[in-house]
Amino acid sequence: MSTYFDQKKVWITGASSGIGAALAREISSRGGYVILSARSKDKLEEVQQSLKQPTQSEIVTIDLMNHEAITGVTNDVIARHSDLFMLINNAGRSQRSKVEETKYSVYRDLMELNYFSIVQLTQAVLPAMIQNKSGHVIAISSIAGKLGAPFRSGYAASKHAIQGFFDCLRSEVWHHGMKVTIICPGFVNTPIAHNAASGSGASLGTADPENANGMSAEYVAKKICDAAERGKEEVVLGGKEVLGIYLKRFFPRLLSRILKNKSKAAFGES
Repeated sequence: MSTYFDQKKVWITGASSGIGAALAREISSRGGYVILSARSKDKLEEVQQSLKQPTQSEIVTIDLMNHEAITGVTNDVIARHSDLFMLINNAGRSQRSKVEETKYSVYRDLMELNYFSIVQLTQAVLPAMIQNKSGHVIAISSIAGKLGAPFRSGYAASKHAIQGFFDCLRSEVWHHGMKVTIICPGFVNTPIAHNAASGSGASLGTADPENANGMSAEYVAKKICDAAERGKEEVVLGGKEVLGIYLKRFFPRLLSRILKNKSKAAFGES
C-alpha cells in the first residue's frame, strides 16, 4: 500500500463541500494530516468530523476574495507547518450566463477567486517547499480550461489561465524536488452549478442536469490522489465530455458546430 500521504501535511482550499470535502476524506483515509480551508467554519467542522482521523486535521478559515487575509493566513499556516507537503488549490466558482448579459464585475470576481487568489496562495507556500526541496502543488482546473463552451466564458477564461500558470510553474520548480499536477475534471455531481454565478453575479440557484449526472466527488477525489501518488503532471477526468479536447485538436470545426448547436438548443434559438 502506498505511503505517499502518510503523515504528510496537506492544505486543501474549498474543503467545505464537493471535491474538496471528498479529497479531505480520501487523504485522511490514506494517513495524511489535513488542513481544511473555506469560509464557513460550521461546514468545515462537519467535514472534519467525517474524516477517518479527525484528530489528524485542523480548520483554517479563509476568504480567498480578501487578498490581505490570504497573506496573513498563509504566513500563520507556514509558521506552524514549515514542513507543508501539499497544497491543493480547489476553491473556485463556476458561471452560467451569456457574455452579453454578464456584468463586467462578474468577470473580475471570477478571475479574482479562480485565478489571482490561487496564484497568491501558491506563491506564498513556495519558499517553504523550495527550502524543504520537496512539495506538491495540485491545481483543480477543468475541461473548461482546455476549451470554451457556451455560457461559461468567465469560468473558462479563469481555468485557461490556471492551465498556463501551473504549466509554467512546473517548468520552474521541478529541480527543487517539487511536483505540479493539474486536474481537469468534466462534469461532477457537486453543488458547483447551483452556486454558479449568473450574469448579475447572484448564485444561479438551480441544478445542472449535466453535473447531476456526472462523476461523484468521491470518485474524482480517489483519482486525484492516485494521480498525485504516481507523479502525474496532468489528468483529465470525465465521460463523453472528454472527447471535446480531442475534437478541438483534430476536428476543431466539428467541435465548433457541436457547441453552436448546444447554445441554440439551450435558448431555443433557430
